[in-house]
Formats: sequence, C-alpha cells, structure tokens
Amino acid sequence: IVDPGKHFKTVLWTGDGNDGRGITGVGFQPDLVWVKGRTAAEWHNLYDVVRGAGKGIYPNDTYYEETLTETFDSFDNNGFSVGYNSAYSSVFTNKSGTDYVAWCWKAGGAAVSNSDGSITSQVSANQTAGFSIATFTTTLNGSGTETFGHGLGKAPSMVIVKARNLNASWGVYHKDVGPTKTLYLQLTNLPNTSSYHWGD
Repeated sequence: IVDPGKHFKTVLWTGDGNDGRGITGVGFQPDLVWVKGRTAAEWHNLYDVVRGAGKGIYPNDTYYEETLTETFDSFDNNGFSVGYNSAYSSVFTNKSGTDYVAWCWKAGGAAVSNSDGSITSQVSANQTAGFSIATFTTTLNGSGTETFGHGLGKAPSMVIVKARNLNASWGVYHKDVGPTKTLYLQLTNLPNTSSYHWGD
C-alpha cells in the first residue's frame, strides 16, 4: 500500500459536551471508528457503517449492541460527528474536558449482500487494504457449522466476531494461532482449543 493514510488514520480531540461535533482530519469517510477516552475511565466504543452510526458495541466487554443517541451521530466525508449524552454512565465520545482518540478504518462504504457462504452476509470490503466488515444472522442453535462471505477475495489472516443481541465474548481467529483455536478480545486467557467459534 503506497499511502496507508488512505485506508487508516488516528485522530485526537478534546470533548466539548456538544452534540453534532464534527471531528475532521481523517482524510476519507471512515467505515469503522473505534473511540476511547484517553483521560477518563470510559469504555471503548465501536461504530461501523454496516450496523449504522448510532449502534454502539464495546470491545472491552461482552455487552450486547446498543442504540445510542447523541453519542456517534454520523460518518462524514473527512471524519465523523459525535455528541454527548449524560444518561450513559461510561459510554462517551465528546464529554467536556475529556481527551479522546479514534482509530478509523476505510472499508468499502455502504454494505452489499454477499452469498459466498452458506448464509448470506452484509459486507463492506476494502480489498486493497485487506479489511472488511460483515454482519450475518446465524441459523445454528447449539452446534453445527456455517460459513459467511467477507468480500476480501482471499483468506483473512485475522477475524473478530461478536454476537450483537446478547452478552457473549468476542471470538478472535488469527492464522498464527491456527484453526479451531479461539482467542477472546476482552480476556487475557490463553487460546481455547475449540471449534465453538472457528472451524478450518
């Protein structure tokens, strides 16, 4: 990649407590934004274009997806817009006086339907950078195997999965750990030898 800044950028700001605060300087319209307060004990927040701007999910915890108001308002041409809602106890993006960081990734814009797997997924993929976001609804109840398309055109080196509608661990696959081995994003556990998350 000649210019990595066209696919990934980090930005910093200090919260002012207002809604509709535009954070600029990303250089592209991000498709995944990971926000964290740097000077306060606040949760990590993830927002992506596939699920929608107001849908928060938290990589430091097993908590399910929430619809949040006045927190992450939109994905913009040169960044994104955030707000502040005092009703949330630890999920903030623009609390007055708090310093924030956001890591921004470019995927492929609006999601498209992908039927490459045994179940259909909604995918935003950036093949140049080797990065994609996918959502799908499993049909399994207890055990079994399913596959879903990711739009990258070749096998990914790392995959992170999270159930959106229930409390559950973030399952992580990495090629160097191997198939049927699971790491957990929010835990310090050693890899779990199990096909619960990942097959071959």
